[in-house]
Amino acid sequence: MTAPGSPERQRAHEALVQEERSLRNTPGGYWVAAADPAAASQALTGTESASRVQGAALLADGAARLVTTFHATDWQGYMTLLRHGGPEEVLRQVREAEESDPDLSRWPRSKQYDDATTAYIHQACC
Repeated sequence: MTAPGSPERQRAHEALVQEERSLRNTPGGYWVAAADPAAASQALTGTESASRVQGAALLADGAARLVTTFHATDWQGYMTLLRHGGPEEVLRQVREAEESDPDLSRWPRSKQYDDATTAYIHQACC
């Protein structure tokens, strides 16, 4: 892994951005409504009885890093952490992991910090 700010890292980042852009909002790629609101038509949807749902979370990709990038837990563990520690604890752990890898070498990623918004709702009682 090359050092942040180095010419090699800049070239690798530019290649990554180019590849991501070629896949964004295309069949077989991934969909980002912020880039094109029409992408919302590609959303996977479904319904579930509210009585069967114990909790739900909406996450920015930076908040999901605890699972997707840092592999500190799985999705079930993430939801348990939300239930017991709330979004504050999840975000504290995300920031702790980001700070522990300032040169981006342990967990390769395009930037040290990312937005980490979390909304969590849970069923308060039976």
